Amino acid sequence: MTAVNTASSPRLVIYGTGQYGCHIVRLAHQRGWQIVAAFNRAGSKVGQDIGRLAGLDKELGVVVQDCDTADFRTLDADIGIVTLSNLLSVNYEAHQRLLEAGLNVLCHGSESYFPQGCNPDRAAELDTLAKAKGVTFTGGGIWDMSRIWSGILLLGPCTQIRSLTHSSITDVYGQVGSFEQAAFVGIGISPEGFYERGLHNAAFGASYKTICEQVLTAVGFEVVASRVEIEPVVYSRPITNPWSGEAIPAGTSVGTRIAGKVDTAQGVSATFNIELRLFFAEEEEHVFWSVDGTPRNELRNNRKDSDLTTAGCLFNRITDVINARPGVVTVSELGPLRCALPITGVES
Repeated sequence: MTAVNTASSPRLVIYGTGQYGCHIVRLAHQRGWQIVAAFNRAGSKVGQDIGRLAGLDKELGVVVQDCDTADFRTLDADIGIVTLSNLLSVNYEAHQRLLEAGLNVLCHGSESYFPQGCNPDRAAELDTLAKAKGVTFTGGGIWDMSRIWSGILLLGPCTQIRSLTHSSITDVYGQVGSFEQAAFVGIGISPEGFYERGLHNAAFGASYKTICEQVLTAVGFEVVASRVEIEPVVYSRPITNPWSGEAIPAGTSVGTRIAGKVDTAQGVSATFNIELRLFFAEEEEHVFWSVDGTPRNELRNNRKDSDLTTAGCLFNRITDVINARPGVVTVSELGPLRCALPITGVES
């Protein structure tokens, strides 16, 4: 693929026309970047103009196609943005179709950030295919700024590192559309039901270990072992169901806690504690890093607009991915995230 500088206009393919796919459409239209094609699973979105579907006041002349019947061989674009699932196994067909068509791929999905830590065999397949086509595969989104690069930057001043700690709390309300959908992180079920449904073995939960794995690998450590435990979050007092306004009784699962440890050959370890749950009114969504070393430092990022941050991280990585070397390339290799110029002004 030909390198694209920050002043050019890359041609985009949208694969998955949900919340984040439509965010990218609006940002691309605002910037004057061309949407070449859009794909989605069979359903009501197929056949609609992507401009109208994304909430623009105009059609873009790009009709959403059924991803299972479309011909990807004729695509003439620079990059495909995939916003389907957190799982490599679910996304793989989309990845394969776009890579085989000679497109770079930027995927929003937790397992895509560091695929070698989640599914080494699938990561090797993606790397081989991308290199054969001379294109790049990268996973991106809000973790880029708030987790991965925050951790790397925290370690920057260190001349000695003994251990690293990472934690976060994420408000599930607003991340999913309904109370029923929130059950995928254990909200509204009993603690026993959490285990009966196998949520303690959830693949998306285990992918959170790769945050510390990528940060440690990026600064030169060799990861030798990782451990993950997933359990329900249970409150001792009732909390309001934000979807219905009714009370969720004390003792009911209100989310998922993902905790564990990553060990390195150099003796430095990282522990993590991630909570995806419902919030009480006084709580604030945040990501936290702490390093025990020389010097000791802490870094906290209060995430105000998670959806816009995710979309911005994806959008601002597009030219980085197009210009990167072929193969699987992590955001840690791409360098710190930068705003994509030109920045639009604020209306008075």
